[in-house]
Amino acid sequence: MFHGGGFSLETEKEAAFFREFTEHLSDGDVVLFIGFARRDLVKRKEIFVRDKGYILAQTDKDVTVENAELETIVEQTEQARAVLIAGGDTRGLIDDLKGNHEFIEALRGKVVAGTSAGAYLFSTYYYSCSLEEVFEGLGTLPIKMVCHYGGTKYNVTDTAVEKIKACPEELELMVIPEQEWVTREIEL
Repeated sequence: MFHGGGFSLETEKEAAFFREFTEHLSDGDVVLFIGFARRDLVKRKEIFVRDKGYILAQTDKDVTVENAELETIVEQTEQARAVLIAGGDTRGLIDDLKGNHEFIEALRGKVVAGTSAGAYLFSTYYYSCSLEEVFEGLGTLPIKMVCHYGGTKYNVTDTAVEKIKACPEELELMVIPEQEWVTREIEL
């Protein structure tokens, strides 16, 4: 699942995102929250508490939501049934996970959702809303991605789409509006 950013449970649409994310979970499953894109550790903890609440509010299953630690990310991912990767500083998140092929392998067969930076992580190219430039993601998936499209926090318009279209490779283009999401079954 790729979310365009701007989480809020103020709308039924956002609640539906978390219901879809948790619909295949069973009692006793573990959901792993990866908040590395939040570089400030206090903010990271706040986002963990917020998103844990969103997850638990939208499922009737008895699940555990764990906060990921970089040192144990592979083991934690292997134990999880679902993984939520929060937004924030995309380049920092990519730097943390670049070259960690065991982490990517551990994601196989899991429900994985990423919002903004968390969605950009796997792309080949992404449009940075804050820097207004195109950068390379991990390249795990053959896609070019723009998040926060049409949102109020960032001025992400067709100009951003044109910039990402100019990337040299012919890849699938995903333009995801803020508070919207795209669900795909993808083989890593």
